[in-house]
Amino acid sequence: MKKVLLVSAFTLSASISLASPTHSQETGSPKNDRPIDEEKIQEENGILARMGETESSSGYRQLFIYSKEKLTGVQFKIGQSENWSGLSEFTAPDVKAYGSKSFVPAAKNQKFKVRGIRPDGTRVTYALANETEDGSVVRAEKVGEESKEAVDRELAAARKAQELQPSFNEGSSRVLSRAQASLGRTLGSGDCSALRGSGPALGTIGTGGAGIQNLMPGQVLRLSPGSGLYSDRGFFSTSVGHYLVVESIQPDGQMTFLDQNWAGGSSAGRTVRRATANLRTLRGSATIYSGQ
Repeated sequence: MKKVLLVSAFTLSASISLASPTHSQETGSPKNDRPIDEEKIQEENGILARMGETESSSGYRQLFIYSKEKLTGVQFKIGQSENWSGLSEFTAPDVKAYGSKSFVPAAKNQKFKVRGIRPDGTRVTYALANETEDGSVVRAEKVGEESKEAVDRELAAARKAQELQPSFNEGSSRVLSRAQASLGRTLGSGDCSALRGSGPALGTIGTGGAGIQNLMPGQVLRLSPGSGLYSDRGFFSTSVGHYLVVESIQPDGQMTFLDQNWAGGSSAGRTVRRATANLRTLRGSATIYSGQ
């Protein structure tokens, strides 16, 4: 069971192998093997953005951003999502470069927002729209700029809120102990259902993580058929359902989990692995089991 500003016509390449048909492509660090023409970045302190050249089995691509100045806290979000995800810095000639580790929706007219903090502490936000099927033209418009003082207040408030949040990071179970002891090895049949356990269903989690307050480490989640969420391996989706064991969970939805049979049934995925995801990005639903 399984699982963007004015741009030029240069193309990007990524040395990545395709994932199984039921999952978006899993990637490592973003990279670009071709030279970047910095003159294509039209405005001072502007950015150049485009989708990657390589397409995953589900039609997704990586998102790449280039800037004349160094940016920190570079983030993006997809469409109308409320959740920002980080972009990783990588090497490109003469410009600063940032990219998504995971593949993201890349259909024509797909929209994104990107933001980053400049060296003077101000933060600029751009709205992006993919204008071509292959991602070679991504239009961008500057839509906001925040002062250093406003950014500092926001970051301080976020840190304080995190400190005041109760930790969900407590709990264990028989299934979790078995999965942790089997990391890197095949457990039972090698199917994800070997991590199901025999405990009862305790409730459900809905789109966007509704009901996450009921989830504890040690419990088992079964993603319903057609569901998916963003993980450190890309957008993780399943057409038939998928079991995973919750190892840790935070109030903001960040979760560490263990699962197996995560490569579309291929032997490469039939071992227990540890991965991370954010349940606030859940599309669809999941059932909570006790983990006993």
